[in-house]
Amino acid sequence: MVELKATLTESGVLYLPQALREGYGKSRRLRILSNACSALLIPDSVDYEDALGSLHVIQADLEHRIYLEKKRKGRTE
Repeated sequence: MVELKATLTESGVLYLPQALREGYGKSRRLRILSNACSALLIPDSVDYEDALGSLHVIQADLEHRIYLEKKRKGRTE
């Protein structure tokens, strides 16, 4: 999994990197679910169960990144 950066303009426009846009195929309509510190972009063609499955993959990746970060800092648990 690759971490990509995006910029939100002052007018509120978010430009998604090409690699991310390509992953959504031809779907140009997205649903956005957000809370205080993250957001989920879901193409209209994807159902919530598939989105949840993808979130499990992202969660595992985040947990691994946290582990590696702690290991680099000498704080593995």
